[in-house]
Amino acid sequence: MNPLIRRPAITAAVGAALLGAMAAAPPDASAATGTATCQGPGVAWQVDYQTQDSAYGPVLTATAFQRRTLPGGPWTDASAETWELRRDDLPSETPGGFTEVESGDLSTLQGIPVATYLSPRFVAPDGACTVYTHPFSNGSASQPKVVAVGDSLTASLNDATYNQTHLQGYIEGNFNTAGIRAEVEGQSGKYWLAPPDSGGLPRTGADKANYELRDEVRGLLAHDPDGFVIALGANDAGQVAWIADAGERQDRIDAAKAAIGQYVSELTAAGKCVVLITPPDNLAHYWGSDPWLYAWSAQQLTQEMRSLANASATDLVKLQDFAELSWNHHSYSPGDPQVWFGSDDIHLNQVGRVVYTGEFTQAAQQCV
Repeated sequence: MNPLIRRPAITAAVGAALLGAMAAAPPDASAATGTATCQGPGVAWQVDYQTQDSAYGPVLTATAFQRRTLPGGPWTDASAETWELRRDDLPSETPGGFTEVESGDLSTLQGIPVATYLSPRFVAPDGACTVYTHPFSNGSASQPKVVAVGDSLTASLNDATYNQTHLQGYIEGNFNTAGIRAEVEGQSGKYWLAPPDSGGLPRTGADKANYELRDEVRGLLAHDPDGFVIALGANDAGQVAWIADAGERQDRIDAAKAAIGQYVSELTAAGKCVVLITPPDNLAHYWGSDPWLYAWSAQQLTQEMRSLANASATDLVKLQDFAELSWNHHSYSPGDPQVWFGSDDIHLNQVGRVVYTGEFTQAAQQCV
């Protein structure tokens, strides 16, 4: 067994000192070097980097950015294009799934070292994929790897005390206990399909990537995980519930359902196990929208996920039906139930977070 855990205790003070040390770290001619890539439609992106030791473990800096047109094009310099450097939150920071460190070209980003245990990654200029340099830095090298991605419900499965040991929260801790290495992307405000911009037009490029998790999924696919657990849909349903026109609502929900199928097709074409966690789909107060329209929209998405899992010819597509499990655990449910949600009946209370973490763990075990 080759232990990979490098984060036994990360206090706020140590975190602040680490960031200061990284910013001041000089280049090291003897540093180790590496390369990581990701692939989007018709293009691949590459980050060359170096790592060097510090008082807080290895730190990474980018040394070159490249791209190539697929299939078969040559690698060309992409150093002048705008990339986005991200890392995991520290326990002392508000859980949001990631922290944007900086956006810029190579001349800007090469001067910003990031500790490798913070899973440094680079969003490609077109927003189609994200290059991860050190994912799955927990558990042991011989263990299977499973990706867990989701929206604010997933992001809420963090805790500043618990995360002193498991930086990516309860999911990482439970996965490791089950003998699974984790890479967790829980980000608030994420959709299956990015909502239109303020002018009503489809979002593109990096702007679209800020609302979806497809770039993260594609980036982690490059590291050959055993499976993906995807928990999205509440924001899609809420966005649809704001739409006044019934025809427009149906068009939007149909587009979101198609996006679920696109995620699934892309991952199963690569031979990957995919587990879909259904969103809460009972009456809920999504930022002032009609609770009945939220429920209608969420149930449409839930049914699409169930259909995809039932129709999977290869059995690569599986379901973890949190919508069904949680149906009678809302604030208004009859029979004095154990309530799993907060006042909006979407976001989880502490009891719900324990249940939802268990859903991720059970989902991951379907892939290993």
